Amino acid sequence: MLSIRFGVADLARTRFAVSPLDHLMTGGASRRDAPSGCLGMRRDRWWREVRRHVPHRAAPFLDLVNASTAGVPAFMGADIDGVRRDLADELDEVLAVASPTFAQDLAVYGDPAELPVALARLRDDGPDGLRRVADGAWALYRSCLAPDWPELRRLLEADVAERARTAARSGVGAMLDSLHPHTRWHDDGVLEYATGGPTGGPTGEFALGGHGLELRPNYFVQNGIGMLLAEDRQSLLIHPLAARAPARGSTPARGSTPAKAAPAVADGLAAVLGPARARALRAVEGGPCSTTELARLLGISPPSASAHAAALRAAGLITTQRQGKQVRHALSAVGHDLLLDNPEVARAG
Repeated sequence: MLSIRFGVADLARTRFAVSPLDHLMTGGASRRDAPSGCLGMRRDRWWREVRRHVPHRAAPFLDLVNASTAGVPAFMGADIDGVRRDLADELDEVLAVASPTFAQDLAVYGDPAELPVALARLRDDGPDGLRRVADGAWALYRSCLAPDWPELRRLLEADVAERARTAARSGVGAMLDSLHPHTRWHDDGVLEYATGGPTGGPTGEFALGGHGLELRPNYFVQNGIGMLLAEDRQSLLIHPLAARAPARGSTPARGSTPAKAAPAVADGLAAVLGPARARALRAVEGGPCSTTELARLLGISPPSASAHAAALRAAGLITTQRQGKQVRHALSAVGHDLLLDNPEVARAG
């Protein structure tokens, strides 16, 4: 369990941002034992589509993203003003990091003699190393993310607008409470995040210290939330999109424009599992969930949800683990591959 404590100043300084750099980092994250464990099927589908286009020049950036189970250095958060961010501005901010901050953020990884190779190289090269990382980010963006970014940005900005309305109607606490099924807001100013699951996550207590929190919706994040917590500057929280339906499936066709809905095609997954259990498996795709949460997602009773979960578990498509008084269902490797090969089909409009 991670508890994030807000003061009055922190609530006032809670803001939103849409970041292409975040999407390059989450899109390029391949370690399953790292914070990338909060990612989901959308990232896998996108990466499978674009990986043949990844240029060699992107290697320094990808090496840094995947260097450590502790995630990327905090200075990669690119703390700049404005909701809509440009990659150029974000990378300029990374390149302008002060030497003390650079050293402090690398010190988080522990013994300098045991730094992962990419982080040790970055420490030794200093500003020159950061330039190679920034050049790698640009190369990855131009070759892989740029064709998808306009549509992704539209979805992300719609998410920000909806959360801003929630904050205006019901308060910042209510908005924070809705970030993820595993987050809970308490009226004493504490946001709890139940970390757990196969990849774990940060635990303990953290006070924002008056610097506030920046919330960044992320298309590729589905199974949890990601964080860059910093004691001397604003912390970041990367969370899934609120609306499940528009974000389902893979990213829009590269370079495409909106078109009329295509006729419905056969759903191979439903043909094998039946429509009800296909829906249940796709619901679990959104992240580990309890039987009660699965029932709510499907709009059915908990006993019916339990029966679907038992059938999927017997088929090896999900795993179930007990956490306290609850059980939590998650995709197995077989279920993951089955969904990857059977994306949800579009319905006729």
